[in-house]
Amino acid sequence: MFTAELIDFKIVYNVLKGVNMHEYAILKPMEEGLKLTLEEMKCTETSVYFPCNMFSTYELDSNDDISFKINLKVFTECLNIFGDDGNPSLKLSYRNLGAPLSLVMKHLEENIIVDCEIKTFSTDDFQNISLAEECNLNKMVVNANIFQELLYRLDNSADEVNIKLSPDPPYFTLTATGRAGESIVTISKNSEEVSLYQCQKETQAQYLFTNLKQLLKVLGYSSKISISMGETGLLGIQLVINSDEKQMYVEYYVTSLVTD
Repeated sequence: MFTAELIDFKIVYNVLKGVNMHEYAILKPMEEGLKLTLEEMKCTETSVYFPCNMFSTYELDSNDDISFKINLKVFTECLNIFGDDGNPSLKLSYRNLGAPLSLVMKHLEENIIVDCEIKTFSTDDFQNISLAEECNLNKMVVNANIFQELLYRLDNSADEVNIKLSPDPPYFTLTATGRAGESIVTISKNSEEVSLYQCQKETQAQYLFTNLKQLLKVLGYSSKISISMGETGLLGIQLVINSDEKQMYVEYYVTSLVTD
């Protein structure tokens, strides 16, 4: 039903290791590419998109809606069988509903082939609901390394962080209060690091800092980060990751804390 081949999958492994925050993930092959979504958690939702042009071959042999659940930890451990040695290739295949996911990894320099099969599970109980439409009010696109630096500047002992997007200066503001007191960092919409700033009206909400810190595991591989907010305070973050002149994406949604 589905086959795909990737010449060098190190960046794929690094990104999946960075988002490995839950035991299971949903794999959904689509015409436009492969989508991996972590099982829904209480206050975050994470998806990784691998566009079909990232793969040397990408084929869907079924008109059916294909999706299946796998153990993400097992998947990433299989991808790391060769460690940092060489540039192995990867072939994924899924024969039919209920079949295991097949991984064939070839180490070309050493002429070693590793064949793995990972058990798959039904996704009948998974609600595939897109949250993107809820984050349609304000949006900023900024270089990822700058946003990473801003997160590091905040007090690491803080439990919560406030995010504010405004049509007025200083425009984008992160505020955290920890043992060292209040720390505030800002980005102007006129900064050279900002490529897009759209703000219809001021929005701000509080989030658990631990949820934002999860981004640090993947930010180092990213070139751009898109931050969007909606009326409900839902925070949408999209990371753009370049790999051999091709791009993959990580989408991350965080619900705001309820405040009085």
